Amino acid sequence: MASVHVLPEGVVNKIAAGEVVERPSSVVKELVDNALDAAASRVEITLESAGLERITVADDGFGMVRDDAVQAFERHATSKIKAAGDLDRIETLGFRGEALPSIAAVSRVTLETAPEGGGEATRIRVDGGEIASVEPIARGRGTTVDVRGLFFNTPARRKFLKTHSTEQANNVRRMLELALARLEVGWRVTHGRRGILDLPPARTLPERLTSLHGPAYVNTLLPMGDSASTVTVRGLVQRAAAAGAGRRRQFVFVNGRPVDASELVRAALSGYRSTLPAGARPDLYLFIEIDPNQVDVNVHPSKREVRLRSGAQVAHAVEEAVRAALGAGHVAARPVRPHIDRVAETGPPDPGQLGLFLSGRRASPRRAPSVDPQDEESPAADGAIAGRITGPEAESTDVIDREVLPSVWQLHNRYILAQTTTGVVFIDQHSAHERILYEEVIGDIREEPRPGQRLLFPTVLHLTPEQFATWESYRGLIQRLGFEVEPFGGDSIAISAVPAFRHAFDAETALADLLDDLSDPGAGSADMNQHERVARLFACKAAIKAGQPLTQTEMGEVIDRLFATELPYDDVHGRPAVVQIALEDLNRQFGRH
Repeated sequence: MASVHVLPEGVVNKIAAGEVVERPSSVVKELVDNALDAAASRVEITLESAGLERITVADDGFGMVRDDAVQAFERHATSKIKAAGDLDRIETLGFRGEALPSIAAVSRVTLETAPEGGGEATRIRVDGGEIASVEPIARGRGTTVDVRGLFFNTPARRKFLKTHSTEQANNVRRMLELALARLEVGWRVTHGRRGILDLPPARTLPERLTSLHGPAYVNTLLPMGDSASTVTVRGLVQRAAAAGAGRRRQFVFVNGRPVDASELVRAALSGYRSTLPAGARPDLYLFIEIDPNQVDVNVHPSKREVRLRSGAQVAHAVEEAVRAALGAGHVAARPVRPHIDRVAETGPPDPGQLGLFLSGRRASPRRAPSVDPQDEESPAADGAIAGRITGPEAESTDVIDREVLPSVWQLHNRYILAQTTTGVVFIDQHSAHERILYEEVIGDIREEPRPGQRLLFPTVLHLTPEQFATWESYRGLIQRLGFEVEPFGGDSIAISAVPAFRHAFDAETALADLLDDLSDPGAGSADMNQHERVARLFACKAAIKAGQPLTQTEMGEVIDRLFATELPYDDVHGRPAVVQIALEDLNRQFGRH
């Protein structure tokens, strides 16, 4: 039987290094963490061969005196904690005391450092964990750590690294995280002779992201800010319509520390429910602030994971903050329109009246002729249906003289155009109504369903075997939509009541189409539960269609109900329901600066 013995110091250091230093990006993160904790205002990083041959991190933070610099290469040496109680309140990026000696154990390290105030600077060379030399030098305040030949003495570790391109991608990811975590710091990163990042200090997250990805990208993001009793969630989330497939730019920071927190990403994606198309993943920049006592950052040597004492509470706060950001959308896009007189619907304006409207003059008081909207030759088929409106001018006693054309228009029987406080909005009538119906239907399913509208005579619907089997599986949910359906022999069903929506729709066809889609397992998203899937599919089938003419009253109702929903700016497939054009953009197009 083998005897128990104590491992040599060199072996212990290499084991510790294996826990902390997994790849070049681990070295980059540990060295930059130390630079940031030293209050650096600028960090410069140089890489060669994706960091395998060389990693240099230079900062202008407060450096170290000679004795502290030598002590820093001892295991468990740190300036960031002094007692066990400090572990319950970690407020720095690095603290474990393993990073520098662990890096030095598997590479050749040169450290140069000078304290603030003009003290003597020091250079220390360490080769495979052994200090080779300590000498005074001349240099300005700050610290430079030069790491060469990573894993030169542990070839087994080096053999299991990925390709240079993969390792370099990991490096860039870590550096981006840190640049996002510390906006006040300037960054310069080079790989060989090629520049990767050159970022000046930024005042805000959008400013930094503009430097990284440009203003067009930043315009796809929505600000997020929500504060609960013990949790603050802020940052930026991407509009549902701009989300792409696959894992995108999804960053989570807890008390300024970049972390891997899949549960918080899942919570954020839950906030997008009913807005994303299948497979889409939005970009997320989540900054969580919580009492350090509620966070355990000592879970893993790499400090990439944290344990939250109130994990469920934090996840809920993240979901609600994302939901609120999506619901806010463009606050300025809320249409401001005159009150529409619901009593009388009038016909469309003739070309002369339209010309008067466009020229800014009031139309002469007259009643437009009645027109059959079903007549394809009629101008009403284009949806330009006028209505009596009252606005600020209606305060005059001369009401008839103040009759003007409406400020809400239907374009090509597809879009609703409305004035806003800062410009105009175009509303996709189908997408908007889809969002309205989805939120109504999901409420009916989860809460108290509305009674359906009974038919004078039941309608018999003949189903395919697949449709009938699906109806049997979803029978309870379909009943909560407002349908009353019973078997009618074979694969047929009898419909005696349909949902009592405010608009006319083909309920039988909508139900048949719904059963078709529910029969297709690929028609839904894995992120949706059964209730959401039924509500989404049915809302799509029952919504007002593109090409359907709408009256002024109907358009006004769509606008009112859309902006009463929780998420008015996106339909249930992740497409925008509202597109805004700012007045300043219109002025620019017309040369009115």
